[in-house]
Amino acid sequence: MQIVSGDITRDITGEIVYLKAYKQMVGEVTGYSTEKGTATVKLCDTGLEITVSLDDIESTGSTQPHRAFNSEVHILGTRYSIRIIDEDDYRYDREADGWCDPSVKEILIFNYKQSAESVKDLVAYQKKVLRHEIVHAFLYESGLWQNAYGSKCWAKNEEMIDWMAIQIPKIQRAYKEAYCDE
Repeated sequence: MQIVSGDITRDITGEIVYLKAYKQMVGEVTGYSTEKGTATVKLCDTGLEITVSLDDIESTGSTQPHRAFNSEVHILGTRYSIRIIDEDDYRYDREADGWCDPSVKEILIFNYKQSAESVKDLVAYQKKVLRHEIVHAFLYESGLWQNAYGSKCWAKNEEMIDWMAIQIPKIQRAYKEAYCDE
């Protein structure tokens, strides 16, 4: 279905919206009827589906990550599975947005849901977390994780991993710009 506004026609299914009267109520449009002027919205915090007037909702402009984004990546010749997990998964941890489990060669990323407290671009944030966990996997597979002593060693230091995850794409662009990327 599509919403027509002036000359613009657009499908709002999957959009993240908030209720104008209750700005903290954020949800994803799962269906709507232009004939009835209503939308079905699945609230992000509770999962409850409600039906509201199209006039009572406003788009947040937020982007939601793809829920089916399970794949793999090769780290120094070792295949790691990338798993997107939800709150009902036993491995879910509110203290971490993602983690690398080198014992089973998995990178786990939390399937973020839009809320009033979340960042607006969840897709970009999920990619940032994935880059961070890939750096952890590289350090493990290269032997640096095991050879650095102590639980707070540099190879497991979260600030160091964040710095690397943020700067590596910039370093790659600089290498390419300077024609020394291979």
